[in-house]
Amino acid sequence: MEIIKWSYFQYRKNHDYPVYIRFKDEDLNPKYSHLLNEMGFSLLSEIECRKVSLHRLHTKILTIHEAGSRLQQQINGSDLLDKYGLESLSLKQGTPVYTYRKVGMMMMPSSKILWHLAILPELSVTDQMVGLRVILVRYLAQALAELGIISYWGTTKDQSVIVMKQLSSFGEAVFIDAAKKVIFSNDGEIKLGASLKILRKDKENPSSSAMSREDIIGFLSVSTCLLSFNGISLAMKKAIYSLSSTTIASYATAEEQPNL
Repeated sequence: MEIIKWSYFQYRKNHDYPVYIRFKDEDLNPKYSHLLNEMGFSLLSEIECRKVSLHRLHTKILTIHEAGSRLQQQINGSDLLDKYGLESLSLKQGTPVYTYRKVGMMMMPSSKILWHLAILPELSVTDQMVGLRVILVRYLAQALAELGIISYWGTTKDQSVIVMKQLSSFGEAVFIDAAKKVIFSNDGEIKLGASLKILRKDKENPSSSAMSREDIIGFLSVSTCLLSFNGISLAMKKAIYSLSSTTIASYATAEEQPNL
């Protein structure tokens, strides 16, 4: 009987989030390891892998593997679907299925720990790697939802969160843990201070006037990276309401857009 050897990666290991990605050792391409490291995943040692608990609350493990020929056809889809965008969310036998065309398909059974992502073999072009990054952000947004962690397309600069349209962000996202008072981005992590400062580049606005608390709550609620039939979780709603009282949000004008 063949023994399968797995490589496990944990999201923000120093904060001990129970969120993992795993590959069969023979399927792990170095370029995927680089992407995971950039997004905050750490490769676990063999001893650490043995300690991964399937009984811990909110544990999610995403298995990534190459798609077979049948799935490849579904992932590639039809060019006629372009008008609906590259991403889609559907239900198959009651299970949410997320697809990023020409990159991968992810099964997301909400009541189960083990999820699966089938990707096309030999992802190489830039658009495909951006697509894979988007898929992994969608996975994290869903896996961390019950922990009250919220996420937005964009980056951080000078202790501020810069929110962008997904296309402009190239799949980069910011994750905010209000309970631990920390903000994660591809640049690492920063402490969430007495207030959350947001600069919006996702929508053009002629002035940089500050948003009201009601507008902030609405924006934080509808603009997350979470793609779900059920909407944001109760824990996310509580985090957003708590943050809204100390959040300072304004629009970036043409003259003051940050140099990213």
